[in-house]
Amino acid sequence: MRKSIEHKLCASAPLREDSCKYFVDGFSKPQVLAEEKDFLIVYKPPRMHSSPQASSTESLYTWCVESFPEVGELSGRNKGEGGLLHRLDYETHGLMLIARSKFGMEALLEQQEQGKIIKEYSALTKESEIVLPGFPKEKPQLQQGEAIEITSAFRPYGKGRKAVRPVLTGGAKKNMTEKSYITEVLESELVSTAWFGNCLSFRLRISKGFRHQIRCHLAWLGMPILNDALYGGVAFGNGCLALRACSLAFADPATGEERCYAIAGLGFDIDNNEKSKR
Repeated sequence: MRKSIEHKLCASAPLREDSCKYFVDGFSKPQVLAEEKDFLIVYKPPRMHSSPQASSTESLYTWCVESFPEVGELSGRNKGEGGLLHRLDYETHGLMLIARSKFGMEALLEQQEQGKIIKEYSALTKESEIVLPGFPKEKPQLQQGEAIEITSAFRPYGKGRKAVRPVLTGGAKKNMTEKSYITEVLESELVSTAWFGNCLSFRLRISKGFRHQIRCHLAWLGMPILNDALYGGVAFGNGCLALRACSLAFADPATGEERCYAIAGLGFDIDNNEKSKR
């Protein structure tokens, strides 16, 4: 049985009592939040690539290598990505797990393959009546007060294959993924604002992720993320995608003890607005 270790620092907003609490000092710059001999926990800001791109060499990976060159010496999942274990979309911000030793890389990749690296996300959405093309006619239903799972395979979609669309079991499509992916909706909270109408705040969990998985699944639910123009999201505030990777849980490669790292989830400034559970 794995022991559990919590890492608590001051948080910018309340979190669940069982969460490890970190404070991000500045929204728009990368930061190392935890440094262990086998891995790093790093905050990726919005509008920064996780890995180097043909159009830009600036990325969280290259930023990490400047301070931790051992990260770049590893043979990673993809050529030129060293200890990068997973990615966040360019617009998405939040926590990333990066290996910094060969032992750590191998152990964490094994956990990842087994679905034992658990990631939680926070998202702000607004219901949309616009039906985007390419989605299955049958869509998941958000049950009042209950957690649900949204499950599908995926296929590339649209000009330049920039987006994806869900594919149901038995709905064979060209270039669809071989396996299905699950997005767990752990909590959904209806937020009523006088200035923006009704919105929904989500807490979500995945163990194995696919490109745009959460963005696509919430759009399929009819609740696209704020500022997600690719999936029909409403423009709001500073224009940043309202999706934050706020928690990572996994076993320490060296000790087997469970590690959990978290930052505060997203929220509205709603001092005088009513909130009700949905």
